[in-house]
Amino acid sequence: MSKPSVILMGSKPGSVAALSILLERGWSIEAVVAARPNAHPWIAGPTLDACARARQIPVISQGELSERHRADFVISYMFRNRVQPEVLALAQRAAVNFHAAPLPEFGGWAFYSVAILEDAQVYGCTCHHMDEHFDTGPLLKVRRFPVNTCRETARSLEEKTQAEMIRLFIDFCEMAESGAPLPSEPQDKAQMRYLTREQFDALKKIPPNASAETIDRYARAFWYPPYTCAQIAVGNHFAEVVPAIAKEELARLLHARDLHNLQDAAASHQPLAVR
Repeated sequence: MSKPSVILMGSKPGSVAALSILLERGWSIEAVVAARPNAHPWIAGPTLDACARARQIPVISQGELSERHRADFVISYMFRNRVQPEVLALAQRAAVNFHAAPLPEFGGWAFYSVAILEDAQVYGCTCHHMDEHFDTGPLLKVRRFPVNTCRETARSLEEKTQAEMIRLFIDFCEMAESGAPLPSEPQDKAQMRYLTREQFDALKKIPPNASAETIDRYARAFWYPPYTCAQIAVGNHFAEVVPAIAKEELARLLHARDLHNLQDAAASHQPLAVR
């Protein structure tokens, strides 16, 4: 059986890993639609568009997709824009999105933050069929895992979730390659919720007279450099609050090469000239 064809739309390192997996598995990449260049300049490594161009894969905008790009699948992997109906129609088998939270309970923005604020015991990631709305299409597969949100920041929870989501992507590839019908389960409307960008920004305000525990939870929930942290009112102004656990993360990064640096210094030592 020949391997499927795909239009891949995405951003961030996860989409680069997804592209590599598709190429390793022998899928035919009809086109790549990447987020705008330098959207995340603090993230190291090659971008999705750079990786695609290096493999001579067409990199185009969503508006440039046409019938000649028709493929078995349209895949959105961390693609932040709404996929237009005419692009969804290019998928001969399915148009699917990979969402870095479990659906239906964590749609839209702020999913890492809300999970920490609500002390979730289980988190996850989702592959779902796309429709004309954000995060509302039928579920293909949800991958869940236990978390201790008392020790998580938004950044650390993202790190764990992205690792699980690339595993979910491989699960999807195996299902797609089997040729069997893909699962499609409607989302439970009673559990569905969607937070907008405006609601997400409003959540960053720490409630007045919050306890030390609540302040720490808010601080961890919105610790995701370089974005604005949780904010606490100080007089007529708001100050950003950095969680104590972030100092541990930063310390590990700052001191990761201490021994190597000393060994390099020792190796490059030149004896003092004798006078």
